[in-house]
Amino acid sequence: MLQNERAKHEESLQKLKAKNEAALEDLKAQIDTLKQKELNRHFDKLAIYKDVIHIVSEILRELEAVATSTQESISADVEHSFALNRNKAYGYISLVSCQEVLDKYNEMIDFFIPLLYEGKQATWEQMREKADSMLNAMRNDLGINEGEVVYRGTR
Repeated sequence: MLQNERAKHEESLQKLKAKNEAALEDLKAQIDTLKQKELNRHFDKLAIYKDVIHIVSEILRELEAVATSTQESISADVEHSFALNRNKAYGYISLVSCQEVLDKYNEMIDFFIPLLYEGKQATWEQMREKADSMLNAMRNDLGINEGEVVYRGTR
């Protein structure tokens, strides 16, 4: 009788072990799927942030030239490109990013608009500070936590 009970117990234990192993494999598969989705999302976000940085770099180049008096005004082509691309960048950021990045982007664009369209003046440091603030928000969103980037140059 004892041997029969032991055999039944062992059989039940084996079934439970097999069931647990199947559940564990299922959880592993779910985790792998989530990891892959998160990795894809991270790389999508990184690609979009690169595009946004390219757009911002173009306008910063023009604004710097005007601020340092090496150029009298913003070229019509750059102004047109800015008008088109700032909205495109807003959409890109909205698709993949957190509100903090969008807020910093909007602060920067709201700072640039009077410089472009109303002839207002700003220093290179002020422009760069707005761009760095957005970059730092992007870095945080990407999980880069090695401190903030700050422009420490003199120009």
